[in-house]
Amino acid sequence: MYNITINLIRKSKKELLYKVITSFLLRSLLLIIPIYWSKAINYITISIYNKSFYLIGFIILLAIIYYLFSYLNQVTWFNFYNKLYLEYTKLVVNDNKINNLSLAEYTNIINNDIDIICTFLGNLIVRIFQVLEFLIIYIYFLSINIYIFLITVFISIFMLSVFIKSGNNLQLENEKRKSSLDRKTSTTHRMYSLVKENKDLSSTNKTFYKNSISYLKNNKKFNILSSYYTYLVLGIIELSKYLVIIYSIYLIKIGNMEIGTILLIYNYYDKIITNFEVVGTISTEYQSFVVSLDRLNKVGS
Repeated sequence: MYNITINLIRKSKKELLYKVITSFLLRSLLLIIPIYWSKAINYITISIYNKSFYLIGFIILLAIIYYLFSYLNQVTWFNFYNKLYLEYTKLVVNDNKINNLSLAEYTNIINNDIDIICTFLGNLIVRIFQVLEFLIIYIYFLSINIYIFLITVFISIFMLSVFIKSGNNLQLENEKRKSSLDRKTSTTHRMYSLVKENKDLSSTNKTFYKNSISYLKNNKKFNILSSYYTYLVLGIIELSKYLVIIYSIYLIKIGNMEIGTILLIYNYYDKIITNFEVVGTISTEYQSFVVSLDRLNKVGS
């Protein structure tokens, strides 16, 4: 199924190219704009107001361009998603292995699993650029202070290991969630058939209620576990940000750092937090992607 996915992506190479271009420009602007803000603040602190006004005007122009590319990025996302969705749907509908599936599994694969796969692949492009931002930010921190760089890299590696360790647990819980949804959907179809035939629903209602509780329980456990790992990591990084800011204030006090630089550090640390949240999202989305791809493998080869 991975080979089939690669072939489907190749069929969507034009949509993929447009998505890559808009994502690159969008993420680049998010790194560039804070640099000019930092320079503007530095000019203000030394009373060079003309240059600070010029930079603020330039920042406004970049902000307008950013929102333009945000819109274009959304358009290219849906173009890529729609192309993949149609190709996967053709794969499922035209396959001769459908008889091996229950109606519930077939319905969930068509309605849910294809959506999960296409959403993951569509988001993966910008996610890759977000991960690359880590390297750019680390290089910048290294250029201003070795200790800020070391603290940031150490915390990042440690937190990344937490996400990696959580992956297997999340995949196991997601498989349970998917299975319980299949059972719930199967019971729903059975109820519908009984209603159409004017038959008694009492026993089926009990099964449906039981399967619904099972699904809600598994769904809650999966999402709560995912949130636990995400917020644990983000909280620790948030604390490290303030430690770095305190150290940066000390560097300003002894004349080894400009005020604008601390603003840039704060802004870039927020991006690290945001991008780590993305890493957590990637981890969760990837587990769902793997499970959905395995389920799709039941009707494709």
